[in-house]
Amino acid sequence: MALVELFALQKDQKAILEQLQRWGVLDIETATLDEETNACPEGFSRRDTGLQVADFEQKVRTLEQALSILNEFAPVKKGLLASFSGRREISEEAFSGAEGQVTEHLDMAAEIIHQNRFIAETKAEIVRIQTAIVQMEPWRALDVPLDFSGTASTKAFIGTVQGQWNEETLLSALAERVPQVDLTAEIISVGREQTCIFALCPNSQTEDLTAALRSLGFARPTQNAAKTPGEEIAWYKKRIESLESDIEASKQKVLSFAKARPALELTIDFLLASAEKYRTMGTLPQTRHTIFIRGYLPERQVPLLKKRLSEKFDISLESTPADESLAPVKLSNNAFHYPAETITEMYALPSAQDIDPTPITSFFYYLFFGIMLADAGYGLLLVFGSWFLIKKFKPEPAMRRNLLLFLYCGVSTTIWGLLFGSFFGDAIAVISENFFGKAIRLPAILDPMNGDAVQFLILSILLGFVQVIVGLCTKMYVLWRNGDKFAALCDAGLWVTTLLGIAVFALGMVAVPALKQFGAILAVVSVVGLILTQGRHSKGIMKLISGIGSLYDITGYVSDLLSFSRLMALGLTSAAMGSVFNLLGTMAGKGVAGILVLLLIFPVGHAINFGLNALGAYVHTLRLQYVELFSKFYEGGGRVFRPFAFHSKYVRIKEENQK
Repeated sequence: MALVELFALQKDQKAILEQLQRWGVLDIETATLDEETNACPEGFSRRDTGLQVADFEQKVRTLEQALSILNEFAPVKKGLLASFSGRREISEEAFSGAEGQVTEHLDMAAEIIHQNRFIAETKAEIVRIQTAIVQMEPWRALDVPLDFSGTASTKAFIGTVQGQWNEETLLSALAERVPQVDLTAEIISVGREQTCIFALCPNSQTEDLTAALRSLGFARPTQNAAKTPGEEIAWYKKRIESLESDIEASKQKVLSFAKARPALELTIDFLLASAEKYRTMGTLPQTRHTIFIRGYLPERQVPLLKKRLSEKFDISLESTPADESLAPVKLSNNAFHYPAETITEMYALPSAQDIDPTPITSFFYYLFFGIMLADAGYGLLLVFGSWFLIKKFKPEPAMRRNLLLFLYCGVSTTIWGLLFGSFFGDAIAVISENFFGKAIRLPAILDPMNGDAVQFLILSILLGFVQVIVGLCTKMYVLWRNGDKFAALCDAGLWVTTLLGIAVFALGMVAVPALKQFGAILAVVSVVGLILTQGRHSKGIMKLISGIGSLYDITGYVSDLLSFSRLMALGLTSAAMGSVFNLLGTMAGKGVAGILVLLLIFPVGHAINFGLNALGAYVHTLRLQYVELFSKFYEGGGRVFRPFAFHSKYVRIKEENQK
């Protein structure tokens, strides 16, 4: 990384930031010129861009709300693989042209929001009317308005009494209470808890009938209409029809804007970029005529940045090697190692004292993943599936990197599957034997399912031993590079020779007796070296005790080696499950039924096996890297390189750099 300091004319500030944002190469420091006081030095100040940023963000919220409404009324149809698709690509000219459409699209968004609000309010009105209809329904048989109070000589009572009544029981109850009243009573409807009634009496007897009805729990209806209930209900229904027609018209207006969805998305991204630009602008120290920008970028890109800016603006640009303890980290690897950067990033970026472990872990990750899945059929599925998704959907850089990781893992899986003679388990042998009477088997260099399981275990341990040695050698290199050469030799080198000595001694015991003595001498000398050096930070007798105690770490290395038995375990699991599904698929014989059963069980069974074991290989291979490899030499803790760039949601500029 290089630390770049750029002075430019204040009038070019916006244009320079726009170019830097498009290129996305400079991690702009928000720190000020004066690092001790955290304030601008005399003569420098910062521009307050809070209002502009807030304005852009408010416009984005408006457009997002409108876009959300559009997606609700006219959802975009997406396929099962749509999640692999990247953002829509546009040209720089199209992106720049969005500035002239902001006002138009904000008006469009306002109209969409208005129509949606109108639809919501209208639906609420329909609910209120429907509630009124429900309340009016018990009175439908009444042939006078609910607000009818009587004639010149009579008093009308329209309302409800508690309980269920009929005309006979109602008249009897009233007669008991006011026998002197000359009344007429009619039951309009009977509900579960109340009865709707209409009663009429002479004006002179109003008070007597009122008291009698009150004793029955009489209550007047909450509605007060000048029309009969039947007429009111009919009017309400026509009103609902009219409101529903208005809703449909508003929906069509909203749907008419659906074709503008891409334009709205582009405008949102333009405003997001503008907000980020002004937010950054507010952090830059500036004078009346100049601005100052400081940031980090890879050293190899400094000349190009200087050339590009100098061609368009009057600038002064100086670069110096960055302090590694302060600089952000951006991984850079070739095409083979690049996909495995995601493994390193998930753990932690390297600190100033670390090296990038990606080139080491990529090799072992591809290797171990292939051994764990170990089926040529599954490997080809990974290879061609990943390749198809990359070519078909043009995914985002992060997704593309993950797909490349699985593509390379698929290559490894295919190779190991051929070495083990596995193609969808033993599908070729089982199917050929069932339908043709003769088993055709793929040639296998190592067949764990047929007697070579022990050899497979030995191979797993040996590969684990190689990774442990590589991890220790890397630790030795890191310590040596950081200036602690004695620690490199004692804390890493002696453990390398100790483990190699034990391994050579074991090989001499098993196969090559001539190596036995050499291995023993190498191991003993290394152990003595560990005892003498590992307690060097202690005092007195504790030096010797600490040195002897350090030998306990050998158990950790043994544990690490045993962890690699999972290579065999998962490899056997994948092969065994595949064989089981092949057997189930051929149990129905070789007739039509047998073919149908095979066509059903084979794809379903192997899809399950592939999914489970690919996931297991992914997780367990990660563990072998993080625990058995990274623990030997890697600490992490680096700061992520976050360039000032075009961070969009919906579109990306075609010239955007992708690895």
